[in-house]
Amino acid sequence: MKKVVVTGGSGFVASWVIAEFLTHHYEVAASLRSLNKAAAIKQGLQRLVPAEDLAHLSFFEADLIKLTGWQQGLTAADGVIHVASPLGHGTESTEELVRVAKAGVQNVFTAAAAAGVKRIVMTSSQAASTPASTALGTFDESFWTDPKNPELDPYRVSKVLAEQAAWDIAKQEQLQLTTILPGAIFGPVLTTNLSSNGILLQLLNGLPAIPKVSLEVSDVRDLARLHRLAFENEQAIGQRYLAANQTMTMLAIAQAYQQAFPQLRIAARPLPNWATRQLARVMPSMRTLVPMLNRRYHHTAAAAMTQLGWQQHQPVETVVAAGQRLISMGLVK
Repeated sequence: MKKVVVTGGSGFVASWVIAEFLTHHYEVAASLRSLNKAAAIKQGLQRLVPAEDLAHLSFFEADLIKLTGWQQGLTAADGVIHVASPLGHGTESTEELVRVAKAGVQNVFTAAAAAGVKRIVMTSSQAASTPASTALGTFDESFWTDPKNPELDPYRVSKVLAEQAAWDIAKQEQLQLTTILPGAIFGPVLTTNLSSNGILLQLLNGLPAIPKVSLEVSDVRDLARLHRLAFENEQAIGQRYLAANQTMTMLAIAQAYQQAFPQLRIAARPLPNWATRQLARVMPSMRTLVPMLNRRYHHTAAAAMTQLGWQQHQPVETVVAAGQRLISMGLVK
């Protein structure tokens, strides 16, 4: 039985990555900053993972910004799925988020090399392969974001520089790296960590007006599967894979919720772009949306689909499944 280490085991994406590998009969060791979260994570996974597979899950304590704990946690692993990265709260400086994101890559990759683990699949972001908002056309993995683009918020800059650091360290340490670049990640949550589903919860609870933003949607279930497919396929070594090419506007999501959940009486009124820009000055959560206003470029996920046989849910299926889960958790007013 092969063993993988998943970093940041309490996260939204990581929980699905853990489930994906367990249900394909891997042994999984997941890192946590505090082992106090382990029981709740196992409880969340019970909905998806048979007991005989869940028995192959273990946890170890390690923090992204500290080297301690990583090498021991990586012992006897066949590979690392490096998912953990700081999301921030929208209030951190670029320097703060970049420092933590790069430290996480440095610590995990250095420990992997020291433990003799060569294979790493890392969650990056579409933000690391994104042009200026005025760009036209379709972009693939060969495109790298300019980290000096003034449109980028601290989180996006941290994702670009963390992935660049990952490729540099992988070359130095002769590691076999693959990076996965998702868009807006939605889908049913397994734990109380909502992550990007927080914006869907706001829509379900009724926003007075909705920003005119188009999102390239990654279903968390498809994203987890892509990590496994990349890990299992030698052709993926040394490659980047975009994990979103299907778009859905926030207004269309609200309209899908009107149809799927008529009892909620959701309004779907567009917010003028000037108002979104004004609100972004005082609301950190809105700042990430501003570069997406009037966006006209697209991405292609052809490489993942043709090389790895990857398939995706339709975005409407993704957001409705996420909404159903949020409602069942009692989070919708």
